[in-house]
Parts: sequence; C-alpha cells; structure tokens
Amino acid sequence: MTLSMTQSAGPAWFSRLRSIEGAIAKGEKMFFGLLMLVMALATVASVVVRSLGLHLPNYSEIGLAALAPLTLIGGGLCTYLGSHIAVEIIQVTPSRLVRRAAQVASAIAVLTFAAIYFRSGMILVEEFLLTGDKLLDLNTPLWILALMFPVGMALMAFHTVMNLLGMAVGSPATAGGAA
Repeated sequence: MTLSMTQSAGPAWFSRLRSIEGAIAKGEKMFFGLLMLVMALATVASVVVRSLGLHLPNYSEIGLAALAPLTLIGGGLCTYLGSHIAVEIIQVTPSRLVRRAAQVASAIAVLTFAAIYFRSGMILVEEFLLTGDKLLDLNTPLWILALMFPVGMALMAFHTVMNLLGMAVGSPATAGGAA
C-alpha cells in the first residue's frame, strides 16, 4: 500500500503549518539576500566616500548593523535548514531510537537557548529604548538592532517546535532539511 502525499506529510493541520513555516523561511531567505545587498552597497559607498575624501558619514555602519539580523535571525533559518553540528551527528547515528532521543535532546537545548536569549534580548531592547542609545555615525537606534535577538530566537523556537511536531505526527523532515 502506498501512502499519499497528504498521509506522509502528516495531518492536514500540520501540512498547513508546514506551508506557513516554508513561507516564513522563504521570507527569511529573501531578507538575508536584501541584507547582503545592503552590506555590499554600504561597503562600496564607504570606500567611495573615503577614496574621494567626501565629508559624508561613515556608511559602513549600515553594513555592520546588517550583521545583527544576519547573525541572530540567521539562527532561525539555520534551525529550519538543519545546518548545525548536532543535526549532522544525529543523522549518522545508526540506531533510530538514539537518533530520536538525540533529536529531542537537541530540540530541548535549542528551545532553552532560544528562551534565555529571547528574554535577554527583550531586556536589551527595553534598556536601549529607555536610554536612547544610538550608533555614532548615522545615529542608528540600538534598540532596532537589539530587537533582532528576540525576533531571531522566536524564529529559532518556532522552527524547533515545528520539527518536534513533525516527529510527533510522523512527518518527514522540513523542505529545508531539518529533522
């Protein structure tokens, strides 16, 4: 007996959640592409300003500021893609029971990490909102960069919960490859 695509992907409600997750991951990828473009343009602008001796602000601040979302929100996308060491180790373990236990332990560790850094990020956002701290050259408010902590950790937790739900309903790995 052959399982249909719907049966192998889990219940209908879970398939809808997976499609939402896929759309979020697609948005994350597009956001990262945009950030990479911004970083490249900021670097070019900075080099041109310095080379021509123009009296303009240091635009490299924009490129440096783009590193925060790339790093912090990138953790969520890496969770979706399953591109971290724990997953590689889990995938080569011969015992299915050991693989499953390692996947659950890894998910619990990721959720714990995400929860701690989500809370820490919220504290940081509140602090920067209270103090009004900004970066020096372009006066970029630091709370915007600090906001990447809770956003990234929420995405990481979401993708991890989706992986746990997938294991619970017997769904294959996400389209991105996480199990």
